[in-house]
Amino acid sequence: MNRLFTFKDISTYRSELMGWAILWIMMLHFTFTQIKPLGFLAQYGFAGVEIFMFVSGFGLYFSLDKDSNLLHFYKKRLLRIFPTYYILGIFASILLYNDSVVTYLFRYTTIGFWTGGVYGEWYIPSIVLLYLLAPLFKALYHKKLFIIIISVCCICLLASYYIIANEYITKGEPHFFLLYRVPAFIFGMACAYWIKNRISEKYYYFLLLAGIPFFILLFPHHHEIYNFKYFSLLFLLPLFILCFTIISRLITPINPLISSIGKASLEIYIIQGMFFHAILTGIIKIPAEYHDIISIFLIIISSVFGILFHWLVEKTRILRLF
Repeated sequence: MNRLFTFKDISTYRSELMGWAILWIMMLHFTFTQIKPLGFLAQYGFAGVEIFMFVSGFGLYFSLDKDSNLLHFYKKRLLRIFPTYYILGIFASILLYNDSVVTYLFRYTTIGFWTGGVYGEWYIPSIVLLYLLAPLFKALYHKKLFIIIISVCCICLLASYYIIANEYITKGEPHFFLLYRVPAFIFGMACAYWIKNRISEKYYYFLLLAGIPFFILLFPHHHEIYNFKYFSLLFLLPLFILCFTIISRLITPINPLISSIGKASLEIYIIQGMFFHAILTGIIKIPAEYHDIISIFLIIISSVFGILFHWLVEKTRILRLF
């Protein structure tokens, strides 16, 4: 009898996981006010970022396992992100930010994010840093230095809890968003390590069950301290991965579409971020009575443009120019 979930499902449905994640994130950004079920799901869409972090760690482990040449690894990763980031960033700088050349460079080289200057968003600078650290984490797994890996996760979680509990951050503090996602990235690498070494899924289920009490303890306090809402969702990451892989196994007819969205998730993320910024700054105004219809439209448009741009990059081999 086939099991409902195995580690190999993560590899099989990796693109689908990214597709569901970016759709969930867009639901959060554009929100829903009239369609109540979508509104309920949308408010937890920040957990889609945890899924991205997990999938990134998972994929990078195998990428390093196939080719340990760090120059090849960094070149491939950086070429996947920065040409797309730079090209789409030109449109954002002209249409949204009115950047000078210097400001544009600070924003899209990610220097501004790390120096307290201008930046476009927090996710891409954060994932670039994790790309740089991935070989180190891979080496720790290879040498079975699990105590160091566990210690890094515990330090990140405890530091995040301390920062939140003492309200040392504002609602939109970007660097904090990276801190508490590091364990998600490391967990993704752990699952890849377990697959490679044919280790039982029991460790996965242990983390899944262990995370639920932490979620139950933390989540109710988000009414008192806002960031507990998103921090608590991190402890449900194994459950989210399990659910979305099962959904992908059960709803196979739409997998090609979700997979296409997942493969273009970088482009979609950047494009939907432009719409999101335009809404926040009032450049785009959405009438209340048409809010949900326009939200669905923006999700569709962001996805279509993202898939088309991804196809254009792949078809014309733009990456070879950089």
